[in-house]
Amino acid sequence: MVLDRMPPTQSNNETLRDYTMQVSDEFEQCRRQAYSLALRLLNNQDDALEVVQTSIEKGLNHPNAPALDHAEFKPWLFTVVRNKSIDILRRKKNLPHVEHEEYHSAAPQKHEPERSLQQMQLKETIEQALELLNTQQREIVLLRDYHNFSYAEIAKILGIAKGSVMSRLHR
Repeated sequence: MVLDRMPPTQSNNETLRDYTMQVSDEFEQCRRQAYSLALRLLNNQDDALEVVQTSIEKGLNHPNAPALDHAEFKPWLFTVVRNKSIDILRRKKNLPHVEHEEYHSAAPQKHEPERSLQQMQLKETIEQALELLNTQQREIVLLRDYHNFSYAEIAKILGIAKGSVMSRLHR
């Protein structure tokens, strides 16, 4: 990094601090999204937290893991989260339903109560539809529509061909 070769100055320190803050914010957003995926796959808050924590630990300690600020870190982390979630699903058969806070925590808008009600009803309908999908279908929908991964990134995360991602999404 260029900053390593430059004498410390106020400008360099500010640049480094800004860069650190940006990476920290991006990592926190990635962590939340990984937790959301794990929670939706597992329907268990404790298992989802454990999956994300162990996945992040693996990301920090694994010699072949991409760096936190590398574009490949997020798909790599989601691959690990998915695989660990599948391991837990294989061990457990009956999982309790858990409410997903990101869909139920939005406070209704005072100035548009009818619109807020419609949005809440739509979210509940989508939630119910997602629960009807099998794990394979649900994870592809979540990765594409909720986490905005490209077909190529989803293929990499799931370890399948890009064409398979496309066909599974359009079933």
